[in-house]
Amino acid sequence: MEKSPTHTPPPVDPSKIKIEITPIDAPDYRIDFEMPAELVSEIYGRLKDGGYEYNVQQMTSLLAKICIDEGMNRFDKNSIFGLKPIPDSAPGIFSEDTPFVFSAVVDETPLDYIDNIESIPIERFVFKANEELIKNELFEQQLLFGSREAHCGVLAYGDEITCKATLSVVGKNEPVFSIDDCKIQLPKEGQPLIIGNYQCDVGDQLHNAQVGDNTICFELDNKQLELVLVNMTAERITPCQIEEVLKQYGTPNETILKTQIKLSLQRNFDRQNDAMMRRQLFDYLLETIDVPISSRIVDEHFVNLCKNEQGENELSEEDRSKLLKKAKEGAKKRVITACFEKKFNIYINEQDIQQQICDIAESRRVRPEEIKEEFISGGKMDTLAALVKEKKIFKHLLDKIVFSDIQ
Repeated sequence: MEKSPTHTPPPVDPSKIKIEITPIDAPDYRIDFEMPAELVSEIYGRLKDGGYEYNVQQMTSLLAKICIDEGMNRFDKNSIFGLKPIPDSAPGIFSEDTPFVFSAVVDETPLDYIDNIESIPIERFVFKANEELIKNELFEQQLLFGSREAHCGVLAYGDEITCKATLSVVGKNEPVFSIDDCKIQLPKEGQPLIIGNYQCDVGDQLHNAQVGDNTICFELDNKQLELVLVNMTAERITPCQIEEVLKQYGTPNETILKTQIKLSLQRNFDRQNDAMMRRQLFDYLLETIDVPISSRIVDEHFVNLCKNEQGENELSEEDRSKLLKKAKEGAKKRVITACFEKKFNIYINEQDIQQQICDIAESRRVRPEEIKEEFISGGKMDTLAALVKEKKIFKHLLDKIVFSDIQ
C-alpha cells in the first residue's frame, strides 16, 4: 500500500531554483520559475527512497509549492492577492529529468500611498431622544410581547406576516435574495420595511393591502425592482399592558423602563451614525488616494459582476460601463482596506465577529443565533469580517478626522 503523500517534503536547496522577478504594470510583478532538472530528479528520488510514490499531479503540486515559497521569499514584499498563474501561459508539469518551468504574477501592497493623509472631514449627526420617540418605542415593546391571533383581511401597522420573500431586478434571472419562511413586521407609516438585512422604503404599500400574494414594484439606484411576497399568512398583534413589558424585562417601574428605552434609542442611533460616518470615511479615501490597482483583479471583479447581472438579454454598453466602474471601485476599496490592515496590524478574531453579530441582532431585535445562521447559510461571513475591518480602520484614523456636528 502506498504511503500518503501528506508528510513534510524532503529538505532541498531552493537557491538552485532560477527565479526572475520583473515589474510589469503597477502594482504587479511577473515571476518566472525554472527548477533545474537535477533538482527535480533529486526531490523525486528522495521521495521514492522514502517509499513515497507520488504521481504526476502530486509531484507537480509539490514542485510548484517549493518554487512559490522560495519565490515569495525572494520577492520580499507584502501582497494582497497573492501569487497567481499568468492566464494563457503554459503551466508547469512534472516530468522526471526535465526542468520544471512556469510563470506567475503577484501584486505588491502599495503601502506608500496611504502615508500622506492629513485630515478627513466627516459629518456627525447629533441625536437626542424626545418623549415622542420614547413613546413610540414603548409601543413597539408592547407589540413585541402582545397577544397574537391569525388574521385575514386588510394589513395594518404592527401586523406580522410570514411568507416567501423574493426581491428581483426586473429583467434579471437571478434574484437579489429569496427567503423562505420570512417574517416581516409592518412598520409604522413612513418607516422602512425590514426584510432580513435588507431595508426598503415600501412599507406604506403594504398598509391596507390584503393578506395574500403581493407584488411591490419600486425603483432604487436607477433600477426597477420587484418584491414578491407569496404563501402569506398573518398575525394581528394586540399590544400588551405596560406591566407585562416590565415583567418581561424585570424592570421595577415605568420610569426606569423609559430610561432604558432612551439609552437603547441612543445606541441604535449611534450604530447608524457610526455606519454613516464609516461610509463617509471610505468615500473620502476612495476619492483622495490614487492607489494603483491590478488590472487583472479589476477584470476578475468585472467578470463576476457581469455574470451576476446577466439576465435574459445581453448587457448594454451602458450597463457594462457601470459595472466596470463598480468593479474598479470594489477592487480599489479592497486594496485600500488591505493597506490599512497591514499598516495598523489589524487582525480579526472570533470575538470580533460575535460582537458584530450581536450588534446587528440588537438593531433588528432578533436573537444573535438568527443573524449568525442567516450569514452562514447565505455564505456572507466575509461581509461580517469586512464590517469589522472598517470599524477598526475608522478607530485607527480618529486622530485624522475633523468632525462637523449636525443637529
